Amino acid sequence: MRQFNFEPKKYGFELMMDLYSLEDIGKDHFEAKPHTLDFFEILILENGTGTLSVNQFSTQLQPFTLVFASPGQVKRNDIQTNKGFHLVFKEDFLATFFSDKLFVHRMRYFFNTNHPQFFSVKPEDYDLLRIILSELQREIQNYKTDSPHLLRALLYYLLAKLNRLYCEHFGILDQEFIHDVYQLKEAINHSIRKFHTVKEYCHLLGKDQGHLNKIIKSATGQTISELIRDRLIQEIKSELLYSKKSIFQIALDLGFSEPNNLSRFFSNYTGMSPSVFREHSN
Repeated sequence: MRQFNFEPKKYGFELMMDLYSLEDIGKDHFEAKPHTLDFFEILILENGTGTLSVNQFSTQLQPFTLVFASPGQVKRNDIQTNKGFHLVFKEDFLATFFSDKLFVHRMRYFFNTNHPQFFSVKPEDYDLLRIILSELQREIQNYKTDSPHLLRALLYYLLAKLNRLYCEHFGILDQEFIHDVYQLKEAINHSIRKFHTVKEYCHLLGKDQGHLNKIIKSATGQTISELIRDRLIQEIKSELLYSKKSIFQIALDLGFSEPNNLSRFFSNYTGMSPSVFREHSN
């Protein structure tokens, strides 16, 4: 499967974000086959036809659709016509300069296993987003020594505004930020192919298991083991849908000691075997 990598020196100097007008790059810019990214991506589509998919969620394009993708997630863009913006950035662009190192992981539209990573906004909300995006674009095109500070400030505001719109759209309660919750989610996203147990993640984070589980349960309504389970199921589904690997190879890549252990785990929580899931999805 193809992976697209960020180009930090596209403009002759290092810049860990970029923004395109879709009218300028054309539909051939997007990959229709399953692929992954090593950066964060937001598509802001004013209009267009076709379909988009991120992990197991797919949608027909509608006016004012926003689509979000995180590093490593499998996605596919079958866009026929387009107008809007394409925003990409590396996590370090924000994390190395703001004290809130987990800011991106608190954005509900990234790394979400419960809701689609796309939604449509109202025309008036899109107009506000377009103003911010146009300002970002102007700053990149007229780059100066202080531009990184302005770009980070604008991007920070944009991501937070999008998070509010996303939460309102899906009826997600805006809970108080709890550092441990997002630190755990970041660890799971980065290490799900290697660690599958609560003990391993608590050791990785240097946290007491009982105390951390109470915090996670109170903030998310799920236990640590349930968060790990949901993320691991998502990873298995992605392999079954978008790769031609055997069940044996998937089990090996995801840290299962035997293929039967993967099959048993998957069947217990989905109600079907990996082979049946793959067959029904094709």
